[in-house]
Amino acid sequence: MANSRRDVLDAARALLNRTSLGDLSMRRLATELGVRPNALYWHFPNKQTLLAALGDDILSSIAAPDASSAWDEQLTELAAALRETLLSVTDSAELVSSSWASGLSAMAVADQLRTVASSGGLTDADAHAVTTAICQLAIGLTIEEQTRIQMERLGVAEPSGRAFSGEFDAALRVVVDGARHRATVGAAAVSTA
Repeated sequence: MANSRRDVLDAARALLNRTSLGDLSMRRLATELGVRPNALYWHFPNKQTLLAALGDDILSSIAAPDASSAWDEQLTELAAALRETLLSVTDSAELVSSSWASGLSAMAVADQLRTVASSGGLTDADAHAVTTAICQLAIGLTIEEQTRIQMERLGVAEPSGRAFSGEFDAALRVVVDGARHRATVGAAAVSTA
């Protein structure tokens, strides 16, 4: 029986969790599925589209924030969910970063963040900036943490003692506080105009 697109994504995720992004090749994935590598190209024209689809699939589990919460709480909720989701799959932060940079990814969570930021009264430019700050914070810090985990697992580095979750929470508070301030300043400027 032929493998479906879902089968390929599930096998790619399982392989990623067992190894690393560097070990995720079309040949190795085909071996995992018991098919020839060219069978994968039925679903994905190249490795880059597979990785982008895998990144989108990993992030698809992020639920919409509670709409009854304040917009700044929704930003915090989405940011925390992004980081938690990235941490749940080996090297997924690096994978998502790469797929976003390629332009092949849907970037749905970034769209959710921008929508929430705009609902708080931020200008389009500020909503975009806050979205960039949150995404880069979550992805960048998670890349560092996942790299460190790999290095410690391989025995090339001792435990760092860093509190990555604490660093993330503190930095996120600064970003959200800044967004709240920008929204307040923007609202004040509109009311005095």
